[in-house]
Amino acid sequence: MTGQTLTTKPAQVHFGKTFLALLGLGTAGILSLIPTAVRQVESLPPELMDLPPQLVTVLALVNPLILLVIAIVIGNLLAQRVGLRSLVAEKVSHGTPLWQQLRPHLPLAFGLGFLFAFVVLGLDAILNPFGGAELTLETATLPGIFSQLLLGLLYGGIVEELLLRWGVMSLLVWLGWRLILRKVGEVSPAMFWGAIILAAVLFGIGHLPALANMVALTPLLVIRTILLNALGGVLFGWLFWRRGLEVAMVAHAAAHVGFFVVNLATYLINLA
Repeated sequence: MTGQTLTTKPAQVHFGKTFLALLGLGTAGILSLIPTAVRQVESLPPELMDLPPQLVTVLALVNPLILLVIAIVIGNLLAQRVGLRSLVAEKVSHGTPLWQQLRPHLPLAFGLGFLFAFVVLGLDAILNPFGGAELTLETATLPGIFSQLLLGLLYGGIVEELLLRWGVMSLLVWLGWRLILRKVGEVSPAMFWGAIILAAVLFGIGHLPALANMVALTPLLVIRTILLNALGGVLFGWLFWRRGLEVAMVAHAAAHVGFFVVNLATYLINLA
């Protein structure tokens, strides 16, 4: 298919094995939400707590888990049809060596992701009218810094890629191939780019609810949040298209490593 730069073409994946493997990866990311969910529950007024706090925490994880399951199902059904791939899926389906195919792409993925973190933080300093206030709230303490790193690696690097790339982007490419090309011929690069950009914008919009819980949203702050996150979505989407889902995951995780380095350095400087 057009745009494949890995050493082999996508192979037909085994739905059940792939579903369990990707769900296992995604579940680790869902569980990383527990500290955040606990803090949110503890901040609720007692009069709003009709249910035990433990149950409320569990229920807070149900919605992202349902979305994860839907995204994995969609990706399993559609990604391979349009030439998109997951090395984990091919490993569990056919025993295809995962590390041998992933290793050549790791320097590019980590380098781009790490560099992106500094680019987005620089743009954030220009575009954010609050001067990073919402980030500071989450990284004011050393445990908070490491908690954000863990959340970024597991939820950002795994779950968000399964949702936005494996699920949404695969669906958008497939819809374009089916509705525009009538399933005739290969998917064009323009169709991939359209899906990458649309999924990236949705990725940016998806960050607004969490931001709204920390600061009052303004038009400028909404535009800034969507734009900066969409830039990341374009990068990760391009890597998914050209290199595979796991390469996009590595880049996404590397971006959070970059954020961690900056947050830790800022924390240590403030202590001095």
